[in-house]
Parts: sequence; structure tokens; C-alpha cells
Amino acid sequence: MGKYRLRPGRFILALVMLAGILMVAVWGGMSTLGFAKDAVVARMLDVEQLTWQESVRSVQAEGIIIRGEETIKAPLSGELQLLVKDGERLRVGAPIARIDGVSEETIVSPRAGIFCTHLDGLENLLDPGMTDVLDMEAVEKITNRTGVDGSEEVAGGTLIGKVVDNLNPIIIYLRADQPEDVPAAPFQKGSVIKLSQGQQEIRGKIISLWNENNSYTMFVQVDDNNYPENFVHQRHQKIDLALERLEGWLVPEGAIAFKDGDPGLYLVEKQTVTFAPVTVEGRLNGMVSVSSKRLSNMVRYVVNPDWASEGIRLGG
Repeated sequence: MGKYRLRPGRFILALVMLAGILMVAVWGGMSTLGFAKDAVVARMLDVEQLTWQESVRSVQAEGIIIRGEETIKAPLSGELQLLVKDGERLRVGAPIARIDGVSEETIVSPRAGIFCTHLDGLENLLDPGMTDVLDMEAVEKITNRTGVDGSEEVAGGTLIGKVVDNLNPIIIYLRADQPEDVPAAPFQKGSVIKLSQGQQEIRGKIISLWNENNSYTMFVQVDDNNYPENFVHQRHQKIDLALERLEGWLVPEGAIAFKDGDPGLYLVEKQTVTFAPVTVEGRLNGMVSVSSKRLSNMVRYVVNPDWASEGIRLGG
């Protein structure tokens, strides 16, 4: 029996086929690893919806509310019975209280407005139309005092409450210090400023302004009644005063990535990560305002771009 001989041509063909099989296996393995890597990275990406926002830097200011108000006195001594509640809206001539003394008399509202029992001794001193002659330093030293309760003996002439005008503008006297790192004077007479208390925003116009060593005092006129209800009852208020404001497509500073030295965002479009160059318009409170024709409220962006690269696909 003769020995089996492998012809050279067949040997070469076998080597080529084996090499091809190995290359396919390597390519498949690399592809699998690549897909696995992309899947892991995709899970690590923090993606947020792009929204038009506003960021505000504020300082807390001390405020004194100046409003139209008319005090109500007991016409005679006797037992007082209030007929309305604190905070109740009144029309002109509405019954407010009844006093039973040497005679019985009903007290009526002298004007339309809101009834208030929070008396502080400043009712006859503060007038919205007389801010140019007010000595606010003297006003600030006056000690607050409270009014009467619902039913008690009162002497004739005792203040029992007041009716507060809630239709005409109020004036807010503000004191605020400018932080050293604010680059320029943020306030000017005649400018509209933004105030807030809690979640409620208030816009007002500066009608008088003084600045001494970056300590500001000002009178601010609020034309509508879009202010907290406690402005009617409490004279002294702590109010947040906006110093700087940034509005636009706001993203965290860390979301900005750089490609060839130019800033941009990694966007998620059709479930695929792409890079979009942007223009940085401003920075405030750790946020950046950016602009680009590719930005809209339909866009999602990557918050942690260190993990991002173009072409990564996100699931679902």
C-alpha cells in the first residue's frame, strides 16, 4: 500500500481556508466585544431632555411694604365684636364690627379692600405717594404692635383694624448688599427687577435708588397684585432680590465637550450619539447657556460626555 501524498495545491488551499476561518472568527469576536463595549458605555451615559430654562443668582433683602390703608377706630367704649375675619375682602360700607357700650353702633368699611388686624403703628406714616419725603431710617426703629382680637372691651378711639387697598400699586422699601464678586452695579433707577419669596415671583420697577459702598437701598413699585398674600398683613418681609439672570438652553458646565478645541454637546438623535458644536452664551450657578441650530426642546443630550463617543447606539 503506497503512502498518501498531499498535493501542494491542496495544501495551500487548506491553509487559505483555515486562515479565512480564523479571520472570520477574530472579526466576529472583535465585533462582539465592540457591541458589548458600546452596550456597557450606553448604560453609563446620563441622558437628559434639553429645556429652555432660567438661572438666577439672588441675595436676600430686608423689605418694608408700603401700601394704601385706612385705619378703623372704635367710635365709643364698649364690648367689641368683629363681624368679619382677618383677610376678608370688603366693599365700601360693608359692616366690620359692632360695639355695645352706652349705645350699640356698627362700624362699616370706609373703602374697598382687605380687612387686616395686624396693626404696627406705621399705618399713618407710610403712604405710597409720599416716598420722596419718608425718613425710612426712623421708620425702621418703630417697634411693631398688634391689634385687638375678635371680642374684647375697647376704649373709644382704639384702633381695631385697617382696610388695605389691594387694587393699586404697592411700594417695597428694600435694603440689600451687593456681593464683592458681582462685576458691575446690577441696579439702575427705572429698571425692572425680579424679586421672589418662596416659589412666587414678583416684578417691580425701581423708582428711587441709593448706593453707598455697594449697599443698596431702593423703593420698588409693584404695579399688579401678583405678590404673596402675607404682603397685605405683614409689613416687614425677607425677599430674594435677583442680581444676575441667565436664560436659554441651559446645561450643566460638565456637559460641555470639546472636539478639535471647539465646544459642543453630545446629542442623542434617532437613538444614536452625535456631536453638535455649540456657542457658549454665558455661565451662571454652574449652568451654561448654549446655542446651535440643532438645539430644540425635542433634543436629548449627554450630561457626562467623558463616556460618550459618536456612533454609540442607545437602547429603546
